[in-house]
Amino acid sequence: MFKAGSAARNFLITIVVGGVVIGACLAALIPGVLALAQANTSVSGGVAPLRDLSQRSTVYDSAGNVIGILGTQNREQATLAEVPKIVQDAVISVEDRTFWTNDGIDLNGLVRAFVTNLTSGKIEQGGSTITQQLVKNRILSSSRDVNRKVKEIVLALRLNEKYSKNEILEQYLNTVYFGQGSYGIKSAAERFFLTVDPGQTFPRGKKLSELTIGEAALLAGVISNPEGNNPFVNPDGAKERRRLALASMVKGGYITEAEEAAGNAEPLPTVKPSAELRPTNSWTEEVQDQLYDAPMFSMLGATREQRKNAVLTGGLKIFATLDPVMQEDAQNAMDQVLPEKPGWTGSLVSMDPRTGAVKAMVAGPGFGESQYNIATSYPGRQAGSTWKVITLATAIENGYSPNDSIEGTSPCEFGALGRTQNSEGGGGTMTLRAATSGSVNCAFARLQQSVGSQKVIDTAKKLGISQDTLKPYLTLTLGVIESTALEMATVAATLANGGVRHDPIFVEKIIGPDGQVIFTAARNNPERRAISSAAAACTIDILRGVITGGTGTAARLNGRVSAGKTGTTDNRADANFIQMTPTLVDFVWHGNATARIPGAGFGGQIPARISKLFMDAALANQPAAEFPPAGPDCARAGAAITTAGRGGSASLNSTLPTLVPPSIVINPTTTSSTTTPPTTLPYCGPAGTPPTTIAAPCRPTP
Repeated sequence: MFKAGSAARNFLITIVVGGVVIGACLAALIPGVLALAQANTSVSGGVAPLRDLSQRSTVYDSAGNVIGILGTQNREQATLAEVPKIVQDAVISVEDRTFWTNDGIDLNGLVRAFVTNLTSGKIEQGGSTITQQLVKNRILSSSRDVNRKVKEIVLALRLNEKYSKNEILEQYLNTVYFGQGSYGIKSAAERFFLTVDPGQTFPRGKKLSELTIGEAALLAGVISNPEGNNPFVNPDGAKERRRLALASMVKGGYITEAEEAAGNAEPLPTVKPSAELRPTNSWTEEVQDQLYDAPMFSMLGATREQRKNAVLTGGLKIFATLDPVMQEDAQNAMDQVLPEKPGWTGSLVSMDPRTGAVKAMVAGPGFGESQYNIATSYPGRQAGSTWKVITLATAIENGYSPNDSIEGTSPCEFGALGRTQNSEGGGGTMTLRAATSGSVNCAFARLQQSVGSQKVIDTAKKLGISQDTLKPYLTLTLGVIESTALEMATVAATLANGGVRHDPIFVEKIIGPDGQVIFTAARNNPERRAISSAAAACTIDILRGVITGGTGTAARLNGRVSAGKTGTTDNRADANFIQMTPTLVDFVWHGNATARIPGAGFGGQIPARISKLFMDAALANQPAAEFPPAGPDCARAGAAITTAGRGGSASLNSTLPTLVPPSIVINPTTTSSTTTPPTTLPYCGPAGTPPTTIAAPCRPTP
């Protein structure tokens, strides 16, 4: 708002001030006059609008707890009404005692500065009012030369004409730097002073309304020298500045001497805030990546750089899908079940299949040091036989029946391409349902042949595998191509949701700085059908047998139905388990964090136990839900599965040279995961050796 004022009076003040400043630097007389003239000309039409302040964005979990701060500056704006009067009084007492009555400059202060500057022969003091500091912080540079000082004075006069005192004070309190990475009074209160709420274990930063007189004086005292008066760096200096601030408040009539004594007796803060805005964690990293990269957040900007700028400077309130109770359940399950072996760890991703919301995520060890999220980072880890759910869904979608018969004899020969063998389950002719329950490798290798590898790849992409590295290799169904835990959880969620896919999402809602909701997952994350509801229901029906009587019995939940699949890679270097309920799914991986070292065990062991422990806890307060019943096609009579398809006549052991190019084979003895395997097929081992691994294709031993 504009204030009425005398143009003639302001002109005279400008001339007087110009003379004072020029007199302060006699050697710079002519440049000072020119700067004054230029400043008067440049602002003759008024002051340009102040730049919008850069504000941090805050990330919350679904319960409203702060889990991350994103921004180039740690600032959250506060209205003047939010700032207690005692805080306003403290700042004014220290920085500008004549604030409410001056015209934006303080002539007495300028005269004092003139004497100091004349003595030193250079500008050492500026006699700056709050209005002048606001001009310096938001309009001009911080250089200490005559030209800038003259412009600062003239612009302060103009600013005082254009804005009310309340507006100027509010802008100043949101602009000024307090140290410890805090810009603005609200952020400073949060970072300097901590409090613990009743019933809570961990402290939080104080709200402005909770500040004491001593704390208000301490913050006011650090403004002039944020580093030198920092209570965590120089407690004696901070105490002295607080004492001076309190004395000034008494002199100004803002507090009594008794309140002054109480303020001086308060202890200084001792818990030093971290150097970062908020310690990095896997959740804030995933939220950032999705906000910057996912097309659904186009309302934040057309390009990645625009979206990043909106997040880091826009003052957004970002609500993550993270359920803090489920997150604790996931971490507890990991801690209780994982063996204490150096280098061995696990990851877990859990999603709500109805929305795609990621509810819990354990990223693996040492995320704060490595910034590597095992659960989501490409290329991921080998998923093992959990990949069979994709081959199974492909077959059911293409007309196969759970009662179809398939040959599961091990080893299964593929001519010059070598062979694979069973790690779990039996051999001979079996139904597709039995082959799934027993995780029979040879049966699924033959099933992939029969259905067609390209169809399996197409279904994988529809269900949630986003990588472009999928090739029609014979070992595809055995999960030797890397996938992330997030991708596999998305596959599970799509099947559990009746074949309807939601992209995995880490952000539930975004509120802009004006309080308007600008994004909701329900509105901006549309669903799309991946496979038919009948195929999804039948696939789930088959996978329930893995839990009730197959390789995944260790994951059977208390009082509710679920479907699942175990997965183990060659030499048991990676063990996996995928589990589905109508309202929650998870994918669990266990292995060595940095290499593919034998010893993780089977997916039906540690990963299945982790999944059970997590799911039972996470769903404890939810009513049991049922999957949609499988349709009549899921119970129809079976037929023989051959390379010619369902009911064909070709042999399942026919050589199909195009399926497994010898140059793309995973060596089962390799100790680390690789996407550029050796060009020579490995030997399978001595004839008659008991099958102990899920082997990739290999050559018969000479």
